[in-house]
Amino acid sequence: MKARFIFVAVIMSLSMLAACTKNEEPVTDNEDARTAVQTEETVKEPETEEEFHAAMTERSLYSLGNTERLKKVIEKCRSGETVTAAYIGGSITEGLTAGSERCYARLSSQYLAEHFGTGDNVICVNKGLSGTPSNLGVLRLERDVLSQSPDIVFVEFAVNDGQDKIAKESYESLVRTALESESKPAVVLLFNVIKSGYTAQAHMKEIGEHYDIPMISAADALTPEFEEGRLKWEDYSDDESHPNVWGHELLCEFIGNLFTKADEAKEGEQYSVPAGSRFGSPYENAKLITPEAPEAEGISLSDTGAFVPKDGGAAGFPTSWKYDGEGTDPLKFTVNANAVFVIYKRNNSSSFGSVDVYLNGEKLKTVDTNQSDGWGEAFSEQIIKYQGVKELEIELRPTEESKGKQIDILGIAYSQNVTF
Repeated sequence: MKARFIFVAVIMSLSMLAACTKNEEPVTDNEDARTAVQTEETVKEPETEEEFHAAMTERSLYSLGNTERLKKVIEKCRSGETVTAAYIGGSITEGLTAGSERCYARLSSQYLAEHFGTGDNVICVNKGLSGTPSNLGVLRLERDVLSQSPDIVFVEFAVNDGQDKIAKESYESLVRTALESESKPAVVLLFNVIKSGYTAQAHMKEIGEHYDIPMISAADALTPEFEEGRLKWEDYSDDESHPNVWGHELLCEFIGNLFTKADEAKEGEQYSVPAGSRFGSPYENAKLITPEAPEAEGISLSDTGAFVPKDGGAAGFPTSWKYDGEGTDPLKFTVNANAVFVIYKRNNSSSFGSVDVYLNGEKLKTVDTNQSDGWGEAFSEQIIKYQGVKELEIELRPTEESKGKQIDILGIAYSQNVTF
């Protein structure tokens, strides 16, 4: 159910009471009733700072969705059992500027423990990674998040993702993989916004609606406050993108509001993942190999060539198959896949080289790790995608121009799905 109220519950309740006569039926919780309540006669505009803040918090809950899984998390927490709350996203989730102990991930896991549990029975698994979108998130989801058997997963990529086909399919593949994973976690989508007003929440909302899951929009909550001048961007952030300490506390408040509303909601239908997708989910259950974990079902790494496993990769990927500028022997692997990604460290530096990608002996493309917007972060690039699963022989060959330069292959990822 969409939570688009702009007023606190207390105000709405008083307004509803005043509007009813003794011959009228009580207002019920449905779309017609909400429309009836929001009339000139029954609605009181917020006037005080507290009322505007309460309205902002209410507005942050874009959709409550099916609450069955979320209720189970709350009940498990109440019982004193250990609950694992996992978070995947970009630098906002990682806690850039606020710090790992004061970011919304840490704060909201503590909130869950203190308000619904024993105070210390929630484990926070924070897998935010600066500068990364969901097309890398979906590739590391199993390794970083689902391997922890989470009870609840928060997904935050709205300011890192683009709005092209691969962004939509990556995000939906991530959501669907999480929902269908063995621990059957509750999945919550969180949409942020940057100073310019950019957010990719439009298509993410469509995905959330398709899967009927909870959605929190900081963008919806904050934008009217900025437009009306009740808040300045600088109140929320110390730069152009990242919430400050108060901003993270506000995100925690929005999440706390979701927990409360879910707890108060009536028992609904049992949750089931829809059979079909909204935009497509070709990267479901993606697998990842890295130098420290080079084996997985469906892939065989036959030769690393001039690439030597070494420490010192990039954030989130501590090792790499590193090319130090000598030789041109390729890294070779065979994989059964419908899509293959190469994950590499990119930088805006002429000291970073490139590889030619060969598919079944034919040159497919060149991947250049020297990119103008790179800053030493992990970056994923799709090198092939099919409608069905095929056996592929792939080579990554350092180019002749890369002699004397550096190349860091952080991982190889692939999916094994039939897509239409």
